[in-house]
Amino acid sequence: MNKTANASTLGYAAFALTLWMVSMIHAGWFGASERSIDLMLAVTLGGTAMALAGILEYFRGRTADMLLFTGFGAFWWAWALNTHAIAGGAAAPSAGYQSWYYIVWAVLAFGIWFADFREGTAKSLFTLGLWLSLLALALGGWTHLGWFTTLGGYLGLVTALIGMYTAFADVINESRGHSVLPTGEHPSPGEPILHG
Repeated sequence: MNKTANASTLGYAAFALTLWMVSMIHAGWFGASERSIDLMLAVTLGGTAMALAGILEYFRGRTADMLLFTGFGAFWWAWALNTHAIAGGAAAPSAGYQSWYYIVWAVLAFGIWFADFREGTAKSLFTLGLWLSLLALALGGWTHLGWFTTLGGYLGLVTALIGMYTAFADVINESRGHSVLPTGEHPSPGEPILHG
């Protein structure tokens, strides 16, 4: 039997770590001067590692995870390139246009959330938190109400914790050979659940 690693573990860990760091700035814990670390994480973990996980999930036939990781890998690359360009003196997009960037990605996250209903509670909560966080960031730009951005940051932090839990559950359940940390995943008939 040819056994392969669960690539979604890498995807959720990379997504969670990147989201965690960026969300601390949105939540107001740190200023924009800390952005350079976020850019590095967005390129290495959020962009590259997540895209790799998405490609590997394609070969495992897991469409929702493939879309989540490759799609949002592109999100992080675009976000990092835009932020880097602005820091280098390029004109920043208007708050309204930046909000549309968040909203189109929120729509994608919303669609993946529906697909994740059958993938388990942990994955469903992750994509729910993701689209709510993006929606709050968009509303912050459109309304110019800073508390929406702060809310988006806190929702991102909660979502990052759910993503870390999902990654930990994958690793621990796989290493133990049975479900130690529940993810709410529904096994196929006759198949034990080992990962989220």
